[in-house]
Amino acid sequence: MNKKILELLKTKYKDLGLRESILKVTADRLARTVKEEAEETEITQAVESVESELRIYQSFEDRNRTLLKEVKDLKEKLEKNEPNPTPNPNPEPKPNEGNPEPNPMLELLKELKGEITALKSEKIQQTNKEKLTAKLQELGVNENFYKLHIDGKTFENDEQINEFANQLKESQDAFAQSINNDLLKNQSNPLFGNRPIEGQVSADVQDYIKTKFNQNQN
Repeated sequence: MNKKILELLKTKYKDLGLRESILKVTADRLARTVKEEAEETEITQAVESVESELRIYQSFEDRNRTLLKEVKDLKEKLEKNEPNPTPNPNPEPKPNEGNPEPNPMLELLKELKGEITALKSEKIQQTNKEKLTAKLQELGVNENFYKLHIDGKTFENDEQINEFANQLKESQDAFAQSINNDLLKNQSNPLFGNRPIEGQVSADVQDYIKTKFNQNQN
């Protein structure tokens, strides 16, 4: 199913110019939600559902390419403006040589490098968030439980993602167990009526058994 979805993504979104690694991550995520026996229409709908997401990636890719081109152009300009390769062996000291004026091209180059680094980091964290969500769904963690815990989380590798997902799974299980314990405690200590006697079937349970028995007889 994974390979089939990947091929469909490549075909449908070939004009976006996305790297295959992005399409693979998306295909992996969709493969977890689409059953092997799913019909073609269901698979097609799943592929179409990620169009807006992939267009966001496209905008990142376009900005990266633009920034890289600007950096390349700036480097070429800086190389052209390099000082004479055979300078005077005994140059005279220039005034204010200790505090040279800032080079605007160098400053712009640093700024562009910073933007590229920020964009790459943003893409990595977006991909990590998708991996985390897929892992949580695989573990059966309820979305209402985990969605408030993952906002703003950052990860350096898949090991950290899996560790955090397992921690959330354990927290959810512990929370569910505490609720079950409270319910059992309340049932053993009713606010009204008689206290249950050990070994005795309650009236409600008796009614339920009688109803099911009558249904089977009919």
